[in-house]
Amino acid sequence: MEFLDVSHSGYLVAMSCVVAIVAGFTGLSLTRDLAAKPMLQKKVSIALASVALGGGIWAMHFVAMLGLQLPILFYYDAAITLVSALAAILLVSAALILLHFFDRTPRIIVLAGGIVGVGVLVMHYIGMAALELCRAVYTSGGVLLSSVVAIALCILAFWIAYGHRTNRNIVLGTLCFAGAVCSVHFFAM
Repeated sequence: MEFLDVSHSGYLVAMSCVVAIVAGFTGLSLTRDLAAKPMLQKKVSIALASVALGGGIWAMHFVAMLGLQLPILFYYDAAITLVSALAAILLVSAALILLHFFDRTPRIIVLAGGIVGVGVLVMHYIGMAALELCRAVYTSGGVLLSSVVAIALCILAFWIAYGHRTNRNIVLGTLCFAGAVCSVHFFAM
């Protein structure tokens, strides 16, 4: 097995992190004060938040991959790439449904955060499987570290953002969410 010299565009790495922050803030803000809203508006807000958070997970990954500079040409399988985006959106949807249609107990918040953390991981590894002409190489330590950090930070993000729904907590939850998404991408490889 031959390893390639890789580098990253600092600008695109920074922009990928900004994408994760914006997606996190948008998704967590869209679900604020839903209990007082009519059922249709609640469902639409959850759907939009799912696309914002799940799509943001995918978009962060894709922008970061655009910043990857390899000495060879590579491309992505479109079908696998689409599956990776859909997986993130659907897993985030499941978490938001738990948070907004069940009693929001500590167990539900932890479960929802864990589901989103798994969604980040699933999206990343499916997305990386879409690479053509080369493949990513992982270390077990990197995979383990990124998995633990992603799940823990997503649980923390949801614990903070949904424990008490204030603007400050949504911002803190956003930073934890963005940290989870970025950590998977950069620790795993």
